[in-house]
Amino acid sequence: MPPTSSLVKALVYTILLLCTFVKCVVGNVEKIIFIGPPPSAIGSSNHPALSSLNINTLTQDELSVRTNLDRIFASEQTGFQGQSSWILLTNLTENQRYELRVCWSALPWPSLMLDQEPTRFDMEAYTLDTVLENDKLLRSLNAYAAFRPNIQTTKQSTIIPNSSSLLIEIHSAADYFTDNAELMANPPPVLVDLILDPFLFNVLPKSLLPTVGYLSLLGVVTWFVARWVASSLQFVADSMETPSKKQN
Repeated sequence: MPPTSSLVKALVYTILLLCTFVKCVVGNVEKIIFIGPPPSAIGSSNHPALSSLNINTLTQDELSVRTNLDRIFASEQTGFQGQSSWILLTNLTENQRYELRVCWSALPWPSLMLDQEPTRFDMEAYTLDTVLENDKLLRSLNAYAAFRPNIQTTKQSTIIPNSSSLLIEIHSAADYFTDNAELMANPPPVLVDLILDPFLFNVLPKSLLPTVGYLSLLGVVTWFVARWVASSLQFVADSMETPSKKQN
């Protein structure tokens, strides 16, 4: 006998309930994966060139921030790179794997009639020592911090002195063409979410755990439904064969 109809209904309702948690997400993602470095002898809160920087900071307690990133058209004059922006990652765990994601909208621009907000992002991760010892990187960092609004980006109490830290340089390049001369001359900033995502056991980003659990549960329910369908078909086939044997 196949499973009862009440059990089948329960399984079907479970699948429908799981499907209600699926959200339609329209967006683009660029990411960089890195390993938490050893703590710097300098420390992000000790060196005067770093302690007073007015840049966004992400920590283990504050994993995301929404901000606008300026863009330019990459050209030979800019080394074919976009506008430079910086973010400080601190309170990291040494030798733990992380990824930093840049997420931005894929909704259409009415003014451009394009399918997405077209931007190319290139990212590089640097230790504090590397930036302080490289004049070009240090000038870029200071120039970015100087033109930012003077706002408090992270509570100082959340920054652990002499912790594992990295500076991420993000190059944002406008990647579109339009007849609008103003948009070609002055690309508007792009609104992004910067998300720091630690890896679980250096294998899986923690943000994917709910997705893995959802897919696992959906797979189990689907397996039971498939077994019921197979059992029902077998039951129908056996029922049709029985009268034929009696007639013979």
